[in-house]
Amino acid sequence: MLGPLEVLAGSGEVLEVGGARLRTLLVMLALRPGQVVPASQLIDGLWAEQAPSGAPNALQALVSRLRRALPEAVIESRPAGYQLTLDPRDTDIVRFEELAAAGQAQLRTDPAAAAVTLREALKLWRGPALAEVAGTEFGEAVIARLDEQKLTATEHRIDADLLTGPAEPLVAELEELVVAHPMREPLAARLMRALHASARRGAALEVYEQTRKRLADQLGADPSAELAALHLELLQEPPAPAPHTNLRAELTSFVGRDAELSEVAGLLGSHRLLTLTGPGGAGKTRLAVEAARAELPASPDGVWLVELAPVTDPAEVPSAALAALAARAGAADRARPARLAGRRRRRPQPPAGVAGRPAGAAGAGQLRAPGGRRGPAGRPGAGRLPAGPHPGHQPGAAQHHR
Repeated sequence: MLGPLEVLAGSGEVLEVGGARLRTLLVMLALRPGQVVPASQLIDGLWAEQAPSGAPNALQALVSRLRRALPEAVIESRPAGYQLTLDPRDTDIVRFEELAAAGQAQLRTDPAAAAVTLREALKLWRGPALAEVAGTEFGEAVIARLDEQKLTATEHRIDADLLTGPAEPLVAELEELVVAHPMREPLAARLMRALHASARRGAALEVYEQTRKRLADQLGADPSAELAALHLELLQEPPAPAPHTNLRAELTSFVGRDAELSEVAGLLGSHRLLTLTGPGGAGKTRLAVEAARAELPASPDGVWLVELAPVTDPAEVPSAALAALAARAGAADRARPARLAGRRRRRPQPPAGVAGRPAGAAGAGQLRAPGGRRGPAGRPGAGRLPAGPHPGHQPGAAQHHR
């Protein structure tokens, strides 16, 4: 019933129930499985104010037709009405309500499990609920209740996702929901939290302002205490520090090399040193810089570019690396480069440089250096990856040295 009416036999075969009144009768009985539905309610739901003079007999005739259409169904006659003998869990509405309640309970202790349960509940919806009785007085009340339950389950599923995964993928969904339900403050609050978690604090504050204005214009009301408190929390939060990096801002987009970026990311996780090789102009520098930029969220101490193009003597590589690392470390650190040893940094190198780990700059395993055409490929713990339009480059063709 959470979508077009569908009746399944015990074998799984779909059974056809023809006729609008017959389908309406089945819906009214299935909404109260195992319970007696008074004949007066059935008559009102079927004919409203246009009931025939012999309405009880007409209802009995419809019940007989329904029994013939559904030979496996047990529809019992009672003194006050009719009863569909059916396990409530055999209806998708009851299954949805049980799963939604279970997911809400799990949200308090196991958000990951709650997300799975709530998704399972929401998958039961195949379209608008109870389309057969939309527009009727009794149908509209039930539809409104089910739609509210669906929206609440969606909100709880979003809460679970916010607690267990990245927030950015939820922003577009929440924006659509806010447009569809502009006066529903809990949705606005969730959108604000998702934007804030995606490092879009300004957009989160703008959502509050838009919601406040809508409430004032259309209802003459102020935001709830909960929404106002969230707004104040975001206002008082100090701005996030700028990422520790000297990576230059690029003026052009970087597309078409997702596979190489993924391969570089995988190799950086398992190698102390990574060398990108390839002919001049193949895009090694840009690939190294973009791969390093992707490491910023997981590198609290920064990602640094060491420019080795001007270096002609390999013996000067350590000094160039220390100079780049110390440039943002402050005067005290510049006076004592060894203090950098306790920090985890990632260092991309341009292709003209010699890839190497500067002595005294960091312990083994604390630097990752996508390097260039003169990089030492045979060093233990190092990897080499052909970059750009290299004729021998195939995914997985990286060379590993341990």
